[in-house]
Amino acid sequence: MRRTRVTTSTMKATPTKATSANGKRRRVDEDPQAHARRMANYIRMLEFIVAVLVLTVGIIQKVYPYDYMIILAVLLGYPLIAQIIAAYMEKKDQRQQQTSRVLVQLDAILIGVAMAALHFALVPAMALLIIVHANAVTSGGVYIWLMNIFGTVVGAVIGSLILGFNVLPVEETPVVLTLVSLLGLGLFVGASAFQTHSRTRILLEAQSHLAQQQKQAVELSRKLAKYLSPQIWGSLFSGKRDAKVETRRKKLTVFFSDIKGFSAMSEELPLDTLTKMLNTYLSEMTKIASRHGGTVDKFIGDAVMVFFGDPSSKGSKEDATACVAMAIDMQKQMKLLRQRWTREGITHKLEIRIGINTGYCTVGNFGTDTRLDYTILGTDVNLASRLESACKPGHILISETTHELVKDRILCRAMGDIQAKGFNRPISVFEVLEMKSRAGSGAGFLSLEAPGFAIHMDLHKVRNFDKKKILVSLATGASHLKKGEETKVDMDAEGFSLHIDSTTIRDRDRSKILEILGKTAMTVKDRLIV
Repeated sequence: MRRTRVTTSTMKATPTKATSANGKRRRVDEDPQAHARRMANYIRMLEFIVAVLVLTVGIIQKVYPYDYMIILAVLLGYPLIAQIIAAYMEKKDQRQQQTSRVLVQLDAILIGVAMAALHFALVPAMALLIIVHANAVTSGGVYIWLMNIFGTVVGAVIGSLILGFNVLPVEETPVVLTLVSLLGLGLFVGASAFQTHSRTRILLEAQSHLAQQQKQAVELSRKLAKYLSPQIWGSLFSGKRDAKVETRRKKLTVFFSDIKGFSAMSEELPLDTLTKMLNTYLSEMTKIASRHGGTVDKFIGDAVMVFFGDPSSKGSKEDATACVAMAIDMQKQMKLLRQRWTREGITHKLEIRIGINTGYCTVGNFGTDTRLDYTILGTDVNLASRLESACKPGHILISETTHELVKDRILCRAMGDIQAKGFNRPISVFEVLEMKSRAGSGAGFLSLEAPGFAIHMDLHKVRNFDKKKILVSLATGASHLKKGEETKVDMDAEGFSLHIDSTTIRDRDRSKILEILGKTAMTVKDRLIV
């Protein structure tokens, strides 16, 4: 038995590139946090360069003593040391966020010392305060900013204790010192704006890249869903089930079907016609299986394998009843499909045979960590297949186990025992006739065929908005047949199919056909909502 498998493989993600606004190529999968840390280091260096420039100008202007060159050395050396520490922690991947917060506080303390060294000159001190606190807000928010204020005060106190508390009046502050302070502040504002722009650009590119990946993931999931039953696909993507090798024993109801004579017919039909016909058949059967809650295991040519009871179950009795009800609907749908194919030139009388059994099976993912096949195994699976092989075309055979579960709601008849291949004991089988709730004259299902005439109707599936078209086709056919006029009617709708070719209808069948058309029209009028 050839099986269709879904292959699950692990793909190593490769870095992708995108074109940024300035036309340059950059990696969109670059770590935004690492980029932010690098930018923070650059801003720190600029922050202390401004402090060094202002203090240097003050020393040159002889506003401050030459001994303050030691403070210049400290202010110049600190950013380099801070960068080395940050790089080391990033390389070790250890407490990078905590390290960044500590460095921001050290920045505030040293800037406070620099303010004391500048003798708290108004414009230079204000420029440094704006720079250090703006950096703190950008780096960590309100809490870091409040801590930064405290650090600045501590630094100013330490500086005053070491250098002495001095205040430089505004009128004694050299103009060049004020200009350099304002120029440094302007450079910092420009650099901060560039940093913000850079972060925004990276964020937008990352969002665009993420949206593209999400779109690809959705498209891929849609494609993969076609290889899996809706139940399995849903449980995998919801996280209820993992894609790993695991199996379990469960009581399942197993369904097998195939088209009698399909292999012989496939040698006669053109390939495109055969493909279209098979795809139509499998599509219709899958819709019915999905409607009844069945898990489609696989297609093997024209054969279909479905089971009930995993990954979700309503109980053995409900699962078995749903499976048999599905089989009944499939047989009815096959009559509609057969009439459609006849009009398309496929004259073979295609019929399906169905076997159903209930029992304990091994169900789950079989295979390896990289290649899995979700399926079922066990003796009871084989028995369902044997019942399908023993079934007459157009009929449904179920085992005694299944019959015990469905006999209250499904009309069946005993067919005695059969000898199934691979089983030493005789197997008691039953033929499914109809749902008890639909049995009788009011069941709403009609299927009749004669030369030049065929009608199939399942009133439970006919849609209300098709009522008018159905009544028109019935009235047209009946009117022309009464008058003895030539007519040809072909009408298809959900749950309804009608074919009339008056040139091939036998005279002795005309009155019976007219009676059937009339009764069908009355049934449609009475049972369907306008």
